[in-house]
Amino acid sequence: MKIRNLLENKARETYAEVVELSLRDNASSYFQEISREYHQGLWKVYYDLLRFTGISIQDKIVVDFGCKYGHLLPLLILLGVRRAIGIDVEPEYIELGKHFFERTSPEKIQILPCEGGLIPLQTETIDFVFMNEVISHINPSHLDIVLQEISRILRIGGVLFISDGNNIANQKCRRKLFDLWDKWENGPNGVKTDRDVVNKCYLTRRKEIIFKRYPELDEEKVNLLAKNTSGLWGELFVRVVDEFVRSGNLIQRTYRRGICPTNPSETGVVIERGFHPFQVELLLRNYGFEAHQLPPKLFTEGKNLRVKLKALCLVIGNFLFPGWYKRFLESFNMIGIKKW
Repeated sequence: MKIRNLLENKARETYAEVVELSLRDNASSYFQEISREYHQGLWKVYYDLLRFTGISIQDKIVVDFGCKYGHLLPLLILLGVRRAIGIDVEPEYIELGKHFFERTSPEKIQILPCEGGLIPLQTETIDFVFMNEVISHINPSHLDIVLQEISRILRIGGVLFISDGNNIANQKCRRKLFDLWDKWENGPNGVKTDRDVVNKCYLTRRKEIIFKRYPELDEEKVNLLAKNTSGLWGELFVRVVDEFVRSGNLIQRTYRRGICPTNPSETGVVIERGFHPFQVELLLRNYGFEAHQLPPKLFTEGKNLRVKLKALCLVIGNFLFPGWYKRFLESFNMIGIKKW
């Protein structure tokens, strides 16, 4: 408890400085929002996840894959890692992360871009890779490349930890995802989902990209193109639009309920793609990992009574019915140890 209190004081001070810097340097509203959340205690969620793995990261080189701006990296330093590396695909995240985190601690923190699933790190130089709520946003055409790259950069015996809240082995989770996907694809803009707000749906984003490229195109054709290019992104999306304008040819690719939609931007990220945990285990085995889903564990420090009771029920349930959690929980936590 004493160690936890000491960490809490240091984390509060560290993230208070980040909040102050974000205000002073006029960071984006989203960066400031996340900074405040970490200062208010969001870091504890990630601390508990790291404890959940049962793996020591003391004096290790750790990668946070899908780091956004890199807010987790200062916590990793406080936990004693030798070097903390953040990786993301969004240019805005990389730029601000370098300014607020890498620049202030270049000997300990590094933030790098991932392009086409490729990771700009040398082979077998990393000890631990952390992926929290990230695998469900990787474009399917990049996922195998990402996992192959993670296996490449990890040392033999290195650890990949995946945590995600989209376990489609759970039927309730699957139903909620279908509704979420409908709203992110078709809107309306501003609609609330069970976990966020759709500021701008993908149909609207495709319309905007088309109109910006061809402002003279009439509204009916813009709507036709946007409706029939669901799932396309980046350069391919633009080529399909160009071909339609040039020749009138268009293969209909309308959105289908139950199919995870894709952001049409250059990065092609997807919105909360669902996974069966066993599917993830099989994927990891293809790239040299011995992988398994982690059962619930009981952490009670700093938790309210309701959370403590829920954690206790999960642990007791797994003791009485081993493996039941794989279908009961809407989330999953996976450990992969690199064997070859």
